[in-house]
Amino acid sequence: MEDIKSIIGINLKNIRKKRQLTLEMLSKLTNVSISMLGEIERGITNPTITVLWKIADGLKIPFTDLINEEKPPISVVYNSDAKTIINESGFKLFSLFNFDPIKKIELYYKILEVGSSYESKGHTVGIEEYIMICNGIMNLQIGDKNYILSKGDSINFKGNIYHRYKNEGELPLRAYMLLYYGVN
Repeated sequence: MEDIKSIIGINLKNIRKKRQLTLEMLSKLTNVSISMLGEIERGITNPTITVLWKIADGLKIPFTDLINEEKPPISVVYNSDAKTIINESGFKLFSLFNFDPIKKIELYYKILEVGSSYESKGHTVGIEEYIMICNGIMNLQIGDKNYILSKGDSINFKGNIYHRYKNEGELPLRAYMLLYYGVN
């Protein structure tokens, strides 16, 4: 990830150029001096939150348009590049796509060896879990109910309650898990 000053500078310059604004015109819209805007665009200065809000308000754009790093149109995660998050006896969890604050999701791949289980006391309120089974048989306990899921099955539930994954099949269980960070 680039330095935040550079990201803000690149974003501001791109927005200004796209709207065909000069620094003087941008200064009038935002009530931020021409010299400060120029320093921000060149990544020389680290603007305060107040200055960024003035710019966002003047341009009538979301604040995040100034601070978000542009993502490439295609992201590939090769199996060998997946980050291992948990590697306990019989259970592995790999991060495929890290948390995205705009989309409010993150994606994982999990492997449960035969007879293994893993439990979660629950996530923060507002998080939903989506699980898609690729291979094997999972006994998913959510609260006091059990759900038997096999290859091709999917489930969605509120993740703030106790849940336990258990491989009850004869093959390693492989599944994708998407966490959605909804509104509390």
